[in-house]
Amino acid sequence: MPMTHRSILNQLAGGVLVEAIENDVKRCARWARLSPDKAARAQAEIGADVIDTLMLRWQGVLDSDDTVATPLYRHTIALALATALHQQGFHCPALTARAIAAIKALNDAVALSDHFQRRSAEIRALLLSAPVMPTRRPGHQKGHTQWRAGDVASVRVDDRYHAMYVLSVGHGAPIVEFYDYLQQEPPTIAALRALCARGTRTNGEDSYLFRHALFGLIHQPDPAHQFVLLASGAEGPDNRHLLRHDGLYTVSDVFRITQDLRHYP
Repeated sequence: MPMTHRSILNQLAGGVLVEAIENDVKRCARWARLSPDKAARAQAEIGADVIDTLMLRWQGVLDSDDTVATPLYRHTIALALATALHQQGFHCPALTARAIAAIKALNDAVALSDHFQRRSAEIRALLLSAPVMPTRRPGHQKGHTQWRAGDVASVRVDDRYHAMYVLSVGHGAPIVEFYDYLQQEPPTIAALRALCARGTRTNGEDSYLFRHALFGLIHQPDPAHQFVLLASGAEGPDNRHLLRHDGLYTVSDVFRITQDLRHYP
């Protein structure tokens, strides 16, 4: 039987980790292929957008040290990312190189099955082959979040940290707002107690509530280690100084909010 992407991902036995990576890759690929100019865009151009968006979420844990994630965890991430991207028709040379190295590391550690070790050459060959984009874009990814009202989390974007508070859960997604926190060190609960809610500017100098429904933020703990729980059942930040919109919140997802936070303020 020829080697397939499904077979590789199943053999990783990564459980929630592999599931989260697959869902994230499909979410990014779906959005990139929904672009109105998709017919005029080359496959490599679409792939570059997908990879840039995806790695904004996963690069931190991939490049972390052993205090954040074990080497085998990081090797599994590299191989799962490269495989899931290749399955959707995309190729990242740097990530593929890490995935090839991960195959050897996982075999050296006897972390996976004999079947994986015996077919490692076929896995390498598949990842190094030219990817083919599926005719149909990935379907809508559904899932119900494990985050709960009252959760407080640190959010890492590049080398900066933000702080998030879960107000409630609606339609399977956490409804969140952010503390007025932006530092190069992770926040602490003690530091957050003294901070108000972050607002967003619209026309003029008025500052409004900055609330979002984060679809795609499902697992807790977060397999990407980007959203790190600090406390549960906590009081939220004071937002009385902020004006209210007509709507309750903005519908978003983990990738769009990450892009927003990357360019904040």
